[in-house]
Amino acid sequence: MKAKWLICLSIVSLCLFAILGCSDKKKEVVAKGNAVYYWRTTFRMNDYERNFIKDHNITKMYVRFFDVVENWDGRIMPVGTMIFIDKVPQDIEIVPTVYISSEAIARYEEIKDKLLARIEDMASANGVKYGEIQIDCDWTESSAEKYFAFMKEFKAMLEPKGIGLSTTVRMFQLDYEVPVADYGVLMCYNTGDIKKWETDNSILDIKDVKPYAKKLGGYDLPLSIALPCFSWDVTFGVEKNLLGIEYDSYDFSDTKRFSKISANKYEIDKDQERDSYYDYWTPCFVRHEEVSLKDILDAKDMIVSEMSDAPLQIVLYQLDSVNLSKFSSDDVEKIYR
Repeated sequence: MKAKWLICLSIVSLCLFAILGCSDKKKEVVAKGNAVYYWRTTFRMNDYERNFIKDHNITKMYVRFFDVVENWDGRIMPVGTMIFIDKVPQDIEIVPTVYISSEAIARYEEIKDKLLARIEDMASANGVKYGEIQIDCDWTESSAEKYFAFMKEFKAMLEPKGIGLSTTVRMFQLDYEVPVADYGVLMCYNTGDIKKWETDNSILDIKDVKPYAKKLGGYDLPLSIALPCFSWDVTFGVEKNLLGIEYDSYDFSDTKRFSKISANKYEIDKDQERDSYYDYWTPCFVRHEEVSLKDILDAKDMIVSEMSDAPLQIVLYQLDSVNLSKFSSDDVEKIYR
């Protein structure tokens, strides 16, 4: 009888230890406070951005170090490497973040060692202390298996060094298995198809979010939520073919140049004869996209309501005075709350 009682007590103790261990691990994954992304190619912060960090209790900054893509000649290589002009803040957590394309992740065996070495070298050269790396990958169904294998192997490489690993999670990726990571950041932006002229707002549209939000309850990975605070102009050619993105570079009040088609779509008036080749590669249509406070709060509320646990953190994309200054300090606090 006594032996059975001791066995039961041991089992209960082990279960409690496991539960408390998981709880402690979750608490350690992300500290209290708010977070931002810094997604540029030059690290230079102005006074507004430095004050933003202090005023809104920013404790974590995900800093994009570089991208890894397949080059035109088939080589996998880093591009858009961050140039550090200013020193990174020393009083908040800096997370080196690397974007890896779907084509590059499919050949991860070629790059995983070089990837880590490059992050370490950049951090050392620029005085960046870090305890976590984040991988941002636009993997698709065809490269999913390689992505999951990479995450498993990369985490094994980081663990002996005491470095954590997080990953971004796009909405459509909620349909797949959970990657090997300490946690994910759910990207609640770029939810629509930017390539289609018919899209109203590719940055954030609640109708695009809703079908995926339903899947959050069964997603077994702690999540933070990244929300957009930016705008852009998407340009299209004469055949409504996507040409590129411009960051608020058009003055739509110039009615001589722009003819309004709908609430946020414009045609650029032709001011000269163009041949068909020139037309195809010249912007003829523009879709202006921005996100209102209501859009952001509605999306956040919908996502949080579907999550089995509260989000670890709210992360704003991105730390940029031009776009953030469009929101009042109270608006920002509403997003973070």
